[in-house]
Amino acid sequence: MKRNAFAFARLVVAFFAIFVVVGCSGRAAIVDADVADDLRAAPPRPAARPETVTDAMVEEGQQIYAGAGICAVCHGPDATGAIGPNLTDAEWLIGDGEYEQIVTQILEGVSAADATNPLGATMPPKGGAAITDAQVRAVAAYVWTLSH
Repeated sequence: MKRNAFAFARLVVAFFAIFVVVGCSGRAAIVDADVADDLRAAPPRPAARPETVTDAMVEEGQQIYAGAGICAVCHGPDATGAIGPNLTDAEWLIGDGEYEQIVTQILEGVSAADATNPLGATMPPKGGAAITDAQVRAVAAYVWTLSH
């Protein structure tokens, strides 16, 4: 039993040594430097908030998203996706992710032809919720801030 434990310990030490050698190689430093150069060359610029979007709209939109808008049912409580897509990343499956486009998407919904999820689930106009057009604009303001 002791001999097997010792062999296992030597194996663990050997793997650790390999990882240290590989991690300290010059190649890793070159790759890290290249990545750092790319980040310095083109820092991400946050998109300017649309003039019509206010902090109050965003706050109201967050409350509607989680409540009466029933958005969280499909997009998840943290908006990272469930049946519906992730709303927190920069990838937009339909449209360009600009505020007015998000408003239009919520108002019109997503047809079966445009559905991109594996289940083929659609989104009815206003997500199927009984919310006003002003509430749609508030939800769109909140959703816009999630990815910008």
